[in-house]
Amino acid sequence: MPDLDINILWIVLCKNSKNAQCIDSINNKIATYKIHSVDSNQITYAIAKNKPNLICFDYDFPDLPGLQLLREIRLGHPSIPAIMLTIQHNENLAVWAFRTGVRNYLVKPLKVDSIVEEISQLAIQFKPRLTKPRINFLRRSQIPKEFHFISTSLLSKRTIPAINYVQAHYQEKIIEKEVASICGMSVFTFSRIFRNEHNITFREFLIKHRIMQAKEFLHNPKITITDVAQLSGFTDASSFARLFRRYIGMAPSCYQRKHIN
Repeated sequence: MPDLDINILWIVLCKNSKNAQCIDSINNKIATYKIHSVDSNQITYAIAKNKPNLICFDYDFPDLPGLQLLREIRLGHPSIPAIMLTIQHNENLAVWAFRTGVRNYLVKPLKVDSIVEEISQLAIQFKPRLTKPRINFLRRSQIPKEFHFISTSLLSKRTIPAINYVQAHYQEKIIEKEVASICGMSVFTFSRIFRNEHNITFREFLIKHRIMQAKEFLHNPKITITDVAQLSGFTDASSFARLFRRYIGMAPSCYQRKHIN
């Protein structure tokens, strides 16, 4: 028997089925109905039949039709809270999703316990007022142009979950073994495949991503080099300065003086 008095419609919109969130164990706790469809009429019928009080849109790499579907369902059923899951870590997409009335934007891979906790919080927070629609800006918010098409080359890359994990957690301590596990590989296999797919080692990619973020922080004239190092995920200011000089060709302080907004 489900532990929570909530009924979920889970709409799977992944191009690659391997990227879909596994929800088998979620069914043990929450009543969940899964549907694989981009047909708004089928989804509208499923909503009428199952009467969900939460809708989950599950993407890997969202494209224009998939996002248009989300917007259409939100317009037709604004009183039903919705969450969006994707392996695409993109700020523009997240902003669009929230403006569309999505309650939360979750980046996969996700542990089932995390999803259950998220759904539980929504159930507690919104159950008393499920019939009260959230004000949204659907008609004024355009879908970001970069999602008007999808690159099939992305779908073939086995290490894309690692890229998205770094983009979401670069400020934290990142262990390659754990990232390899997220991709379902051993460290040796992950290291080899990552280099083949991106022409760079995982460690080099991680450093370059952190340096790129540090450059953005350094545009603030009031921020200290130590704070930039910490915010960018480096262990200390000296190693940050050494790596920054190696990749950018100048010290962080020089870059900051040169690029102050």
